[in-house]
Amino acid sequence: MSSRVRRTVRLVIIALLVLLSSACSLSPKKTLEVDARVSERRETALTCAPGRSDNCAIESPLRELGISAGRDGRHRLALLEYGEQALALRLHLVRAARDRIELQNFILRRDDSGELILNELLAAARRGVQVRLLLDQMFSFSDARYLVQLAMAHVNLEIRFYNPSFYKAEMAKHDWISAVACCFRRFNQRMHNKLMVMDDLVGVVGGRNIADRYFDYDTNYDFKDRDVAVFGPSVGEMRESFEWFWDHPKTVPVQHLRDVAAELLKNPLADLEPYEPPPRLQPLLRSIEDAALVHATFVAPAFEVERLEYFSDRPRKQTSAEEAAQEDITQVLYDLLLSARESVLIQSPYMVLSKRAQDLFRELRERHPEIELVYSTNSLASTDADTVYGHTHKHKQRYVGRLGFHLYELRPYPADAPEFFPRWSELIDEKKRGIGSESVVSGDNSTIPMPAPRVGLHSKSFVVDGRIAMIGSHNFDPRSEGFNTENGIIVWDEAFAQTVERLIRRDIEPHNSWIVAMRPNEEQKRTAIKTAPENVTEFMPWFYGSTSVYELAPGKEPLPPDSPDFYRHYYSVGSFPEVIRTRRQINVLFLGSFFGFLEPIL
Repeated sequence: MSSRVRRTVRLVIIALLVLLSSACSLSPKKTLEVDARVSERRETALTCAPGRSDNCAIESPLRELGISAGRDGRHRLALLEYGEQALALRLHLVRAARDRIELQNFILRRDDSGELILNELLAAARRGVQVRLLLDQMFSFSDARYLVQLAMAHVNLEIRFYNPSFYKAEMAKHDWISAVACCFRRFNQRMHNKLMVMDDLVGVVGGRNIADRYFDYDTNYDFKDRDVAVFGPSVGEMRESFEWFWDHPKTVPVQHLRDVAAELLKNPLADLEPYEPPPRLQPLLRSIEDAALVHATFVAPAFEVERLEYFSDRPRKQTSAEEAAQEDITQVLYDLLLSARESVLIQSPYMVLSKRAQDLFRELRERHPEIELVYSTNSLASTDADTVYGHTHKHKQRYVGRLGFHLYELRPYPADAPEFFPRWSELIDEKKRGIGSESVVSGDNSTIPMPAPRVGLHSKSFVVDGRIAMIGSHNFDPRSEGFNTENGIIVWDEAFAQTVERLIRRDIEPHNSWIVAMRPNEEQKRTAIKTAPENVTEFMPWFYGSTSVYELAPGKEPLPPDSPDFYRHYYSVGSFPEVIRTRRQINVLFLGSFFGFLEPIL
């Protein structure tokens, strides 16, 4: 063996040793040292006088509804369609908690909404409530110093991260590369669940992460999302699923992460600075203690449903033969879709159908040739994930032409935005005044400049035959099938299902979404409306030229794309309407063309 080869081998071995050492958890000695420091310094004093059995909680109509639903064994549901209302409900539940709060989420950012929730949770802990916060490590806040301050803040507040790569809170660029190289499947297996449980009486589940753009407070980009508050027997199952993750070996207390532990053992340790909510959040905080308003907003319109089931993947999804043999949550959802006879409406931020999903819809189409298949998703102009959209665009011919989907893509500035986002006028004013939020996704809009925020779709729901509805975290994509853990609810109730269906159908109305259709054949071209705007330019290789995005012509009635008169009512606006940067269009085509191998993890 030559000296050069020996030197190369030696360097590789050293690099592997460094990599393996960086992936190790704290040593038992260091763990004991950290735990002793935390135990010594953690705050234990309570702000609520001893003997108060309610731990100074506010009076809550939601708590009363939870008690009555549990007593009579009937489920009640409050649909949370508006972001600010969803934030208000969470904050109210925190202040109403008397015993315990469990909060589990994929993302928690330290922007205005995120920091407010963290400080409300801390205030509840100081009242005497047991608070447990469980976050996926990949995209949540990762400031080691701040995590130390939270870990030390109070004995009643515990924070854990799920599946931390290399046992760190914050990953450098080289950590991402190393994680993909050495432990691809483990690195990609994320906890995508969204869940909150208060006193085993109320559970919140759905699509929302915790950041300004999920609660209508981001002045640059906001998500149209959906979740639901659950009252009744299934709330106990929700907390049980939380326990699966909380006690799992892949879940690590934040003080045991290597970078957090290193910060914690430094001297001196700084306390958290006093928190003052931003002025724009003050009206919301006043409203959450108004019992009459809370009752009118959440209790009065709540549904009493016939049947409800909560579902959740287990941790370490499909990572061993034993765990793969457990209940396949995706198959449960797909069996529901396969039971359809008349219609399936799906709403998801992404449309990348696995082979398994494509086979399902192909079978469904063969069984019921006239079935209505509707898919509501993002356009390139509205999405937060160009890479995923590239693969959606690549397969549009298959989805629309072969499977027969009516595919609708959300506009970045839908006409009904002022009704979708009750804070719309405030957001425009805040944007004008330069108020911003910490970025969660790309801030590069690449769309026509507007005084309002750009809008994206983040809801994950489906409705079958107007009688069964699902709301949860599952995106109906390969990641949700095989990598991420997911959760949600299935509801068998016509009134509830038809309400969700009406909401989805409003989202796909022509003034809110475009529709994707096959390009017309020669005969159809002779009677079609001419492609309207001259400023529509698109970079379209021949193999991507079979579909286009269409807009309803003024004065025409909406029609499905399989109608013989469709091209007399709609005109083409290209493949990427309102995306003004050609570089973004080229990137999407490039990603879809040459990175097909990424589809299983998108």
